[in-house]
Amino acid sequence: MVGFLFIIFSAFTHSLWNVLLKRSKNKYAFNFYMHFANIIFFTAVYPVVFRDYMYFDKGVVITAFIAAIFFSIYHLSVSTAYKYADVSLVYPLTTASPFFIVIWAVIFLKEHLTVMGLTGVILTVLGTAVLNRVKGKWGEFGKGAVFALAGAFFYSFGALMDKKGVGGGNFILYVYSMSLFMTMFIFVYSIRRGEITFNYIKEDRWWVVFAGLVVFGSFISYRYGLNMVNLSYASALRQVSTLFGVIMGILFFKEKFTAYKILGTLIIMAGIVLIKVGM
Repeated sequence: MVGFLFIIFSAFTHSLWNVLLKRSKNKYAFNFYMHFANIIFFTAVYPVVFRDYMYFDKGVVITAFIAAIFFSIYHLSVSTAYKYADVSLVYPLTTASPFFIVIWAVIFLKEHLTVMGLTGVILTVLGTAVLNRVKGKWGEFGKGAVFALAGAFFYSFGALMDKKGVGGGNFILYVYSMSLFMTMFIFVYSIRRGEITFNYIKEDRWWVVFAGLVVFGSFISYRYGLNMVNLSYASALRQVSTLFGVIMGILFFKEKFTAYKILGTLIIMAGIVLIKVGM
């Protein structure tokens, strides 16, 4: 039961930092400072709360480095997506990474696609089409949807490394290293674009601190939950974050409530759960 609560909490915090990112004026700067706040807090609590994990593990660090590359691209894609579209549209699409994961498993790992997994893939595609139905037309993808799906695409590779990192030994060191590398990668990208200026987030400085704590909670709680709950169940359960994201978008940003948004979101959630359980 405790493991399930950790997963539910991680789903809530994951959708929450997305909402905070959406409300910021400069998405790239906010994303960097959010991760910077996270790594400062993580560094401060590591020797106090996680003293049992104060040992070096080379393999875990290497895995974290590779995972951070994909997760950084995911975060930058999400930041770009929020410049063009609502949370209630973007967020459900960013959680569609299991759709890609099951494809990689079939292509690269030669795994067989189960009936349940195939049904999940079909539902995910259908839900995406429903979610993107605009002005009576189907399948018209705006820039927000494209970047959101790109985020899910790159996240799927990071998730494969994530699974290895969490189960490979010192999982706290893995999460810390991944957080550190992600902060560095996003910093390099943002400073090259001239997006790193503190003035861009000066008005949001307290929101940045709060978002950093939220990211920390999201990263840690999900990995803790994975140690207590079967991966298939944990991954499926975490898809409730999709519903959280849509509800927050409607409540906090007064985004338009449409039957297609709710129906598309529920179909995507159902499809992802089937993919996860059928993997």
